[in-house]
Amino acid sequence: MLFLGNSYTLQGPLDEAVEAVFAAAGEEVSAARLAEPGWRLPQHVEAIETDGSAWSLAFAEPQAWVVLQDQSQIPGFPAGQADLVASQEAAVTLDTLAAATGAQTLFLMTWGRRDGDEQNPELYPDYPTMQAALAAGYLDYAARASEDGTPAWVAPAGLAWARVYDDLVAAGLDPLDPTSPFAGLYVADGSHPSERGSYLAACVVYASVTGSSPVGLAAPEAVPDAAYLQAVAAAVVLDGEGIAYPWEDGSDTGGALDTGGAPTDPEDPPADDGGCGCAQTSDGAGVWAWALAVGLLWRRRSSYDLVPTCVGGVVSPRPNG
Repeated sequence: MLFLGNSYTLQGPLDEAVEAVFAAAGEEVSAARLAEPGWRLPQHVEAIETDGSAWSLAFAEPQAWVVLQDQSQIPGFPAGQADLVASQEAAVTLDTLAAATGAQTLFLMTWGRRDGDEQNPELYPDYPTMQAALAAGYLDYAARASEDGTPAWVAPAGLAWARVYDDLVAAGLDPLDPTSPFAGLYVADGSHPSERGSYLAACVVYASVTGSSPVGLAAPEAVPDAAYLQAVAAAVVLDGEGIAYPWEDGSDTGGALDTGGAPTDPEDPPADDGGCGCAQTSDGAGVWAWALAVGLLWRRRSSYDLVPTCVGGVVSPRPNG
């Protein structure tokens, strides 16, 4: 299982967290990561096409799963924005390159930022809005990659973040309280995942690939509420509607659990990078409809003349003027 991403994947690191969840379930999986802070999907394409790179070497070997994670803001950018278009094209290219290795493609839908995006306050004013737009973007990536007739999949980690958020709202509690279970999914920057957040994402990947519940698995001591996070992942993936999974399709996932890859030795991630997600309620089908509607609404806001800027290594749009 080969993970391509940036500091959202490095944090954890996610490949090791996924290996640990599979091991707890008594299943052996070899996971590896190829990730650099701030990277976007097109940069992974370039790396694969660079002779002698770790990416090129990994894609010269058989793979079973290639997991793709984009920069944290780009999937929710308005239609036609240059960075979004580049990522949409790269998503298709990476899916084709993954298929050439024998792999299936799994897009890791990551989480919106805890307080929205201060760089883009009109586009992403708060967490739920950012989740909805990003979810629509990741669904679009998978749809584009599936147009060749071979399905690409989505592991909805962002939905799991949103379920934790909505559980607190339903209980009359503030998800943004610094001591809340939702806020605790992030490190201090409100963007990157804490160990709890990476564990939740790993449980979502496990359920998305296998169709099995992570509930009851042994968990790291550093995740004291693992039972709750396991239940969240199971509810989002196994009880949700509106998203297809390979185990529902009847696809063979047997070889996915023992394939290796070419890991890297990344530097510590910076304070800012990439992710995605979508708000979740108790009605899975309604969630997807709501997420798509909000995401498409943002994409249709043609009144923006968007100019990409780079802040802290993160490319983001801003209204011109």
